[in-house]
Amino acid sequence: LYPMKRFFFSLEKLLDLRSFREKETELALGKAVSYRDGLQLELDEVARKRVSSGRDRRGALPIADLLAIDRYIARLDNERDVLLEKIAEAELLLEKARADYIKANRERQVLSKLKEKKTAQWKKESLQDEAEVLDDIVNFKSRDV
Repeated sequence: LYPMKRFFFSLEKLLDLRSFREKETELALGKAVSYRDGLQLELDEVARKRVSSGRDRRGALPIADLLAIDRYIARLDNERDVLLEKIAEAELLLEKARADYIKANRERQVLSKLKEKKTAQWKKESLQDEAEVLDDIVNFKSRDV
């Protein structure tokens, strides 16, 4: 018997490149999610401080303390506004990263499916070739008998 030819996918290097690109975009997506979540945590902390400071104002305090609390609340409000802008920008970056990942994933999947089809076709042809060889052997032996 002769050895069967090995499977060869001519677009293997392109598939590897697309897999690498998909992993890169997946990492970028993870970083974008992490950045946005970090900003959201900061915003939550500012809101918690704001609520706490609002409670501090309720008691009978000297005017200087009330003014200090008011200035602190104003600073927290400014911080909140800045964080909200950063979160909006982070959401845009996140959507772009998500779109890049989806595109890279699709491009890789196209080649993966093509490779699967080519592999299945190769297996089918290999089995047919093997069956033909076995038939030839059987026919050859039956002629000798």
